[in-house]
Amino acid sequence: MNAPSHGSGDPIGIPIGDPPGDRIGGAAFVGFPGVRGHREAQLALARALARGQLHHALVLVGPRGVGKATFARGLACALLCPQRPAQGCGECPTCRRVLAGNHPDVDWLLPDGKAGTISVDSARACHVRQAHAPYEGPAYVVVVDPADALGEGAGNALLKTIEEPRPGIHFLLLTTNLQGMLPTILSRALPVRIGRLGDDIVGDIIATRAPEVPAERRDMAVLLAEGSAGVALELASDPSLERCLELLRQALAAVQQGPRAIFGGDLSPLWIAWNAAVGVGEAEPAPEPEPPAPEPVLPGKKAKPASKPKKPEAEAKPGKPKDAPALQRAAVRRLTELWILHLREQMRGRAGLPGVSAGAHTAATAATPAQLVRTIAALQQLEARVERMGNVRLTLEQTLLELTRPGPA
Repeated sequence: MNAPSHGSGDPIGIPIGDPPGDRIGGAAFVGFPGVRGHREAQLALARALARGQLHHALVLVGPRGVGKATFARGLACALLCPQRPAQGCGECPTCRRVLAGNHPDVDWLLPDGKAGTISVDSARACHVRQAHAPYEGPAYVVVVDPADALGEGAGNALLKTIEEPRPGIHFLLLTTNLQGMLPTILSRALPVRIGRLGDDIVGDIIATRAPEVPAERRDMAVLLAEGSAGVALELASDPSLERCLELLRQALAAVQQGPRAIFGGDLSPLWIAWNAAVGVGEAEPAPEPEPPAPEPVLPGKKAKPASKPKKPEAEAKPGKPKDAPALQRAAVRRLTELWILHLREQMRGRAGLPGVSAGAHTAATAATPAQLVRTIAALQQLEARVERMGNVRLTLEQTLLELTRPGPA
C-alpha cells in the first residue's frame, strides 16, 4: 500500500492500527538496535514494516543531536536482519556490519561538494548503485544526511528513483528543517518526527561515551542540551563551560554584594572571571629580535660596532584581541543562557544549576516568583542590548547594577 504524498507542512505520525501492546509479529518489541528513546516512532515503523506497508521514502526530521542517524542505522538493521525481521537483533553478522557502517546494502549519501552540499556526481553514482541492488539482503537502504544538502541538480538525479522505486529500495532522508528540503523530494516522502530525548537518556549517553566527565558537569550539559545528546556531549567536553559557570557564580555574588563588587576593577573576582570567560589573558612576550650578524673584517680595516636591533614595527597589546567585542558578546550570551536556566530551575522548586547555588553567595533561592520573572526579563534585555551596544562590559555593569535594586515582591 502506497502512503499518500505529503507536502512541506508539519510532519505527521504513522497511524498505529494494531491492538495495544508493544509486540511485533508476536514477539516483544525491544527497539531498533542502538536506538535510545523515540519509542512511538520506532513502534510505528516496525509495525508498518511487519505488515509490508513501510513507505519507501521516509524523512526523519528533528533537532540536531537527537539521534536521527542512529535511528536510521537501527531501522536499516530492522530491514535487513535475518534473525529478528522488522526489529533487528543487533548481534547477527548483518546487524553488526550495518552498525559498523560497512554493509553493501546500506548506502550513505553525504555532503562532498562545495558549501557542504551533496554533489551531482555522488547522487548519480547512488542512482546507478541502487539500480543493481539489493546485493546481499532483502532490501537496499539509502541514507541521505542531511537531506537539505541536496541541491537541485543532485535532487533531480535521485528524483526518478524516489518517485518510482524498485522493490526493496528504501530512502531515509535526515533533516532538521523540512523547509530546507527540495519540494519535489519532500512531496514524495513521508515525514516522521524524531523528538527530543529525555534527560535520563541523555545523561546515560554522556556517561557511556564520555565516562571521564564529572557528574556535576554531566548534569549541567544535560540541562543545557534540552534533549539533544549530541549537543550535550559537545557541552560536556567544552572547556569554556566551566569558565562561564564561574562567571555566573561571581555575577550572582556581585549582585548581592552591590556596586563595590560590580565596579571593583579588573582584579576583583567578578572581572577576573569575566576575562577568563572572554578568553583575555596575558599575551605571550614577543620574541626578541636576533642581533645582526657581524660584518666581516677586511684586512687593514677596523671592525664596525654592532648596530642596535631594530624594534618591531607593530607590537600587539596584551589582552586586546582584535575580535574582543565578538568574544564579549558570546560570553554575555552564554552567561544569560546559564543565568536564565538557573532561575527557571529555581522556579520549579529546585536549587538551581548544579554547582552554582552552592558556590554563589546569593539570596536568589529566597526570591519570589515575581522577582525571578523580573530578573529573567532583565537578562533577556541584556542579551538584546549587547548586540547593538559598542561597550559590552559597560552594558553588563548597568544590568548588574539594576539587579541590585530590590523589585516588587
